[in-house]
Amino acid sequence: MMGQTRRKQYVEVIATHHIDGSVRPQKIIIIAGPTFDVEDVKGVTKVKTLSTLEIANRYTVVVKGKETFLYEDCGKWFVEMKT
Repeated sequence: MMGQTRRKQYVEVIATHHIDGSVRPQKIIIIAGPTFDVEDVKGVTKVKTLSTLEIANRYTVVVKGKETFLYEDCGKWFVEMKT
């Protein structure tokens, strides 16, 4: 990913909220764009994002057979899209 610039893109997420407080994203909806099913959630960790250097929960998810990242910060969901 060296040399690629990315931008923060807010998305809608349909998620299941479990009684233990955990959250499992089910679908990612790009505004005025496609909807993607989340096939699996590999893990979640707190990170500093590449695009804005803010602290957020980073979900490692599988979409269309590929691992990618989905971020959540105070209830707002976003991805880092290639520019």
